[in-house]
Amino acid sequence: MPTRRDNAVVLRLSDYSETSQIVTLFTNDAGLVRLIAKGARRSTKTRFAVGLDLLEAGEVRFATPRGGASLGTMLEWVQTDGFLDLRHDLPRIYAALYAAELTIALTEEYDPHARLYDSLLELFRALSGPGELPPDAVVRFQAGILRATGFAPNLRSCNVCNTPRIRGAPAYFSSERGGLICRECEVHLTEKRAVSADLVDYGRERSEASDWFTLLHYHLKHLAGKKLRTSSPIVAVFDRR
Repeated sequence: MPTRRDNAVVLRLSDYSETSQIVTLFTNDAGLVRLIAKGARRSTKTRFAVGLDLLEAGEVRFATPRGGASLGTMLEWVQTDGFLDLRHDLPRIYAALYAAELTIALTEEYDPHARLYDSLLELFRALSGPGELPPDAVVRFQAGILRATGFAPNLRSCNVCNTPRIRGAPAYFSSERGGLICRECEVHLTEKRAVSADLVDYGRERSEASDWFTLLHYHLKHLAGKKLRTSSPIVAVFDRR
């Protein structure tokens, strides 16, 4: 049975039986993988060094699915970083769970995105730092996952008529169209939202992280194509800021 070794982050855990779990990982080399971890709920030092926990990083050895199987098999797991400090604050937990859910929703199994893996680690490390929730770190992750998956929005010209952006003009955004929409074109679209002209024209120079979060969250939620379970908690966190 061919096996692989990789570095990974645990995005989701689901009970499979009294002793086993289905583990969704995002790995550095293989991307999103779903594995059955037999005996994970009664872990031993020889197989799962400290058990398995959500939102931790580690080294994994696993076998890929064979035949018509949908799940691979986790053979070993060794935790390398538990990101323990982020677990002491609900807003930080919400932010990490939000990133995990987006990663599952926007990537395909065994489709590598090494930069996205790095973005996940960067976010989790920032969330484990001192002080309050770092909103800039969440926005950087939003931008990172959009770049990695090829859905980064175009804010330089209208995505319908290709007219270059005129600074100061009313600005609109359409996720279906992939970014900025001019005033002349927005009247013909159903899916759209108005955005601040300064947000588009000056970026972070005159905009708060919460404004960027709101715009990118709108785009990401639309791309996911379904209701995100973590939407309400993370939006509430940014609304309070």
